Amino acid sequence: MRFIGVELTEESIQRTRELFADIALECIDEVKNGKVRVNDPESYFAWRKEEAREALYGKTDHTLTFLQRAYYVQTGESVALLP
Repeated sequence: MRFIGVELTEESIQRTRELFADIALECIDEVKNGKVRVNDPESYFAWRKEEAREALYGKTDHTLTFLQRAYYVQTGESVALLP
């Protein structure tokens, strides 16, 4: 997989998948710990768990957000995509 001329390594891709999954699960923790309030916690938890699973299975690898973050994970450089 390439992004702005750089071949992203499998390690960078996997680390980014795990990062996205961790973020989704941390959102659940914020609700459980009372830091964030949602109208329907059970539905929210199910959505976030599915989001974490999809991230780990690579279903979001094609998104600009994913590619930008994987590039950052690999290079340490942040890419401005808008002028």
